[in-house]
Amino acid sequence: MLKHGLKNYFKSLKYFFTPLGTMFLGMMIGFSILFPGIVAAISQLSDGIVELSSNVNLDFNLLWKKIWEAVRSLDWNQPMQSLQTLLSAEWLNEMLTQILNTILGTDFETFKAQITLLVAVFTEQIAASVVMFFVFWILGFWAGLAIVKYFIRRTIAKRSVWKIVLAYFINSFVSTCCIVLIFFAFALWREGIFISLTLMFLFGGALSLLQAYLLHGYKIIKFKDIVNFKNIGLHMLSSLIIFLISIAFTLIAMLINNLMGLFVGLALIVIALIVIDLNAESYVLGVARNNPVIQIKQEEAA
Repeated sequence: MLKHGLKNYFKSLKYFFTPLGTMFLGMMIGFSILFPGIVAAISQLSDGIVELSSNVNLDFNLLWKKIWEAVRSLDWNQPMQSLQTLLSAEWLNEMLTQILNTILGTDFETFKAQITLLVAVFTEQIAASVVMFFVFWILGFWAGLAIVKYFIRRTIAKRSVWKIVLAYFINSFVSTCCIVLIFFAFALWREGIFISLTLMFLFGGALSLLQAYLLHGYKIIKFKDIVNFKNIGLHMLSSLIIFLISIAFTLIAMLINNLMGLFVGLALIVIALIVIDLNAESYVLGVARNNPVIQIKQEEAA
């Protein structure tokens, strides 16, 4: 079980670039919305300030210089954190308000309401553009997840249509039972939820093997040959090792570059989650194929 699970993981790494590609595609679509949105927000802010400039003594060169200084003052040794701050509506609002207050002095107090409104509209437009960027990034991530799962399932744990339907009902039933048990334990004893969650983690391997047995091994393999303490322990151990390997690869990539580490980590996590989800089915299918009855049927069919 352990060797089988790790073999599936390393074999599935050939699909590593698929989630990367879909994530980058999602990012490119997101950037195509983000950049025009930022440009439009800046243009609207500038036009609004220009309308006030007949009554306000505003040095535009000094304004953009101050904005550039504020952007440069961020800690770009931590690019992801700085980018998050830069795209924060709260930070943009506070930064622009302070700069305009410094430059305009008494004029700022005179036109405070109009300037505050312009800044608020600007930050709302930036925030909306940023949200759309992340929406398409997430859609790219989930698209990669779906595509890779299709390829990996086709390779290591192919299902027929009726088994897909059966798996849906099994998952729904098991998930419902788990939720009911957790809430029941919580209602009886608040601390019981931690025990329930711990037990659910421990029974995760057993539930995966049980589902795999019902889908691929029923009336072919003995139940005890699949769902037993040895296989449950090995399933959990293989899942843990797969996660640790993925984390190790991610940390190595982050030592080279934080941004690269983020994308490498996301792609590896996608593959790890899919393989862990399918390992039990793959194992049962392998045992079923080695069953003498199945081999005889295959020989007769040939």
